[in-house]
Amino acid sequence: MRYAREVLSSSKTADMPGESRAQYVEYPNAQNRHAAVSVLFTAKNDVPTMLLIKRAAHTGNHRTEWAFPGGVVEPNDESLLYTALRETEEELGIHPSSINYWGALPKVITGTGYEVWPFAGELHENTRLIPSPREVDDFVFAPVANLMDISARRQITLIRDDNSRKWDAIAYEGRIIWGATARIIHRTLSILYPEGSLKSR
Repeated sequence: MRYAREVLSSSKTADMPGESRAQYVEYPNAQNRHAAVSVLFTAKNDVPTMLLIKRAAHTGNHRTEWAFPGGVVEPNDESLLYTALRETEEELGIHPSSINYWGALPKVITGTGYEVWPFAGELHENTRLIPSPREVDDFVFAPVANLMDISARRQITLIRDDNSRKWDAIAYEGRIIWGATARIIHRTLSILYPEGSLKSR
């Protein structure tokens, strides 16, 4: 975990949101809206893992998808980091004091037009999770090694309104992780392991 903390704490991007107040505008469509998610690492039996949730079947555009905890910026949110921490607490009952925040990661744009800012950090071991049944159907601590495994890579085709689009995806124990979440995973792990191999740290 120390290696991940050192690398992701020093990660720099050209369009970092910083800690200034998050901009919020009521747009007439989904374009340029902002969201933030928590990319949380924790050790399970000394194995580095990332926390993912399965969104509830009755909630939002991304229902039933595997994702990072997080959500859309609200008018009173003080910053994008605040959004990520607020949503994480609402969805999983994780108080911000249980997270060691490391730093912001490069944003991704979703197929529905949202700018999603990931914030990396470490979840304290043995933190109790209390999923909100209104927002979360399930959660999993996925080992980093499994998410990096080349054999876990997939490509899926999504058809909406008679239009098809291919998406890179990751398979983990019967779960398919795709879209913005898969891109965040790939980008985060490429920062940590630019040579593409998981080394002992």
